[in-house]
Amino acid sequence: MSSILQIYKKYKISNAEVRPILPKYQTAEITHQWTITSRTVIEEVFDDEDMMPVKFNCTKFRDLAQYMDDKAKSVDVLAIVIETLEKKTITTNYRESVVQKFVLVNEELQTVVLSMWDDFIKNEGEQIISAMNNYPVIIARRIKVNNYNGVSLSTWFDSAILVNPPIQEARELKNWAMRNSKELTVILEQKTYTRYNPEISLKPDQKTTLICNVNPSHKSTWVKAQFTFQYIFQKYWYMSCKKCYRGTAAAHGVIFSCNTCKEKHPAEPRCRFDMDLRDHTGVITASIFGEQAEQLLTFNALEIMEHFKQNIELPLETVHKELELKWFLVHIKPVQTQVADTKQRYTIIYYSEVVDAATQVSSVNESIVPFVSVHDQDDSSHITTSGTVTVEENNPTSKVRLSLNQKFDQAEEPENNASQLEGTSCSKKPKLN
Repeated sequence: MSSILQIYKKYKISNAEVRPILPKYQTAEITHQWTITSRTVIEEVFDDEDMMPVKFNCTKFRDLAQYMDDKAKSVDVLAIVIETLEKKTITTNYRESVVQKFVLVNEELQTVVLSMWDDFIKNEGEQIISAMNNYPVIIARRIKVNNYNGVSLSTWFDSAILVNPPIQEARELKNWAMRNSKELTVILEQKTYTRYNPEISLKPDQKTTLICNVNPSHKSTWVKAQFTFQYIFQKYWYMSCKKCYRGTAAAHGVIFSCNTCKEKHPAEPRCRFDMDLRDHTGVITASIFGEQAEQLLTFNALEIMEHFKQNIELPLETVHKELELKWFLVHIKPVQTQVADTKQRYTIIYYSEVVDAATQVSSVNESIVPFVSVHDQDDSSHITTSGTVTVEENNPTSKVRLSLNQKFDQAEEPENNASQLEGTSCSKKPKLN
């Protein structure tokens, strides 16, 4: 019937069999189905109406977080597609799948990335790409909400993508896009869709996990913790590719061919360091990258690199003292590549200071003051460190003169790979003996 029934056209259908759907195959509130047989009569209806009298119950971007990683729930989303990203081939469950990401935006200029898989790319994906010059509007139905770089969307086996549907809401959204083309161009130029957006990723009643209960098999976890890195001796930066942020041995400003993104870019320093996250139950170690790391240190990557090259210790006494009194709401994810000491590590996706610092237990509905946060793609790192550290005996706060050579081998972390990680411990091993 695929040659007879065309999407968005109107038909009279009679003599179809109506049957209940088995509970395990039901989706949303649909409990019955039509079965079209050879006795079914189908007639196309021709009229002058160019709009479908249909109303979809679409979920707002700011409400997506409550459906995150819940396989029993799906959402409908109305949005404009403003960018298509390159296709990637990923091996999942011993079979190859093709995934392509599409950047969606709503009338509040909030963005979210939709991943389409396999046949969706060949069909609806091609329709979207052919209409990219005219702000294609889609209604993505029965879409799963994932916890990847905050909030992301993904097609599922029973999803449906309606491209430029002839309904009033879609037409109004397309007209809005044409009137606000300058704002959409800014989003594309600044690639704000690659950044973690707490407006749509942070739930109003965000629950947290005690550190001793953090499970590395989970894709991500929220914790309430204090930050400390005073006694972790590190260089606070690495040289990276300007586009994909992978580590490189190229000198600052030298244009090189990146083995990861396959493009030529000048090498530039990027801030990165480890911190201990503590609550009253234990400690875990996490790495923080980019602009978030710079905000915490109060130095940018170039300043940090210059201090390191001149063998001058960063003046962080005030930072350490202020952190002793602060608590943070932190979104972390496990690092899939194990480091040499076999200790489970994490990456900080986002953090915000908790205003009510008096409460030192995991809780919900606390007031928070968000930092301007940037989460740049995948920051998980495999680090090998060699060098010497000299510390004045019995005086851990003395000046430290150090020379570190660090190699960053940042591995790709596909969002669908299962995590093969060891359990974490609430005990803290000392950094130096």
